[in-house]
Amino acid sequence: MAFRYQGVTVFPSDRLYSSVGACGTNDPSDVAKVQQLIAAVQYGFLTGRHLNVTGQCDFATIEAIRWYQSLLNMSPSGIISPVDVAFIEALHRMGPYWRPANTQGTLRVEQGQFTFDNEGCDYLPAVPPFRQHKYPYFSRILHWPQTPYSGVTIGRGFDMGNRSRGEIYSTLKYAGSEDYKAELCSRAANLKGRSCVSFIETYGPMVGEITHQQQVNLFNISFKTYVSSAERIYSRVSPRGLPWAFVEQKVKDVFYDTLYQGNTAAGKMAEIISQGKKAELVKWLNSVRPNKDARRDVARIAWLQ
Repeated sequence: MAFRYQGVTVFPSDRLYSSVGACGTNDPSDVAKVQQLIAAVQYGFLTGRHLNVTGQCDFATIEAIRWYQSLLNMSPSGIISPVDVAFIEALHRMGPYWRPANTQGTLRVEQGQFTFDNEGCDYLPAVPPFRQHKYPYFSRILHWPQTPYSGVTIGRGFDMGNRSRGEIYSTLKYAGSEDYKAELCSRAANLKGRSCVSFIETYGPMVGEITHQQQVNLFNISFKTYVSSAERIYSRVSPRGLPWAFVEQKVKDVFYDTLYQGNTAAGKMAEIISQGKKAELVKWLNSVRPNKDARRDVARIAWLQ
């Protein structure tokens, strides 16, 4: 049975009883535990280095410890002690055979349910090699929407292509993500296009799934920005049109949704909405425009009618 130590889950089979690494006690049984954990989390694949499980703390073992400490944004001291349980838990949860299966949880959000429902699905298995089926994507793992202007994404549309490392890390942590997942995801800052594919192949299995609640929290945090932007854009573009307070909620939902997907013609759309004629909005959604998502526009029109 696992137990908690300073807020971290520790699995007895992985518990260290002495320090391992540079200038450590290096009891063979503890060294072997660390070597087994490291070998199980793609160290050879990620670095091209081979680590034998010998129970002997050699240079290769110390370098492997340093490599994962750096990866997890820890001081690369090359030594871990029995109190460094966060390091052990991170390795444990990165392992391909131990990752928890989040099979149920909430799929309801505070605002933007239409956008949330259309930004992904929750019924495809998150298993290696993390190759996604066609749209919509299983959203609780790293994925890439396969457009040149999209970045590595997790959850229902949390695109990291235009975000800094600090923003990614802090937002994921606020949503309830584990430290190591937030740190690994932050490395996707500003990545776009095909470079996202190699990132996901490398880090996808290590990040694994986020929970349903983390996904909801992440969406709620992000979506508030688009709600504020929508009202600001509308008020600036349409001061004499239909007041924002009287715009139908479903029309607002569609406007939010287009902004969430990077609407570059938001001003024009706001002008059409201000006329109060839903038929004109449907006509605009059916028109050809930059970065048009035809599949999504069909869903938007159905939502309006």
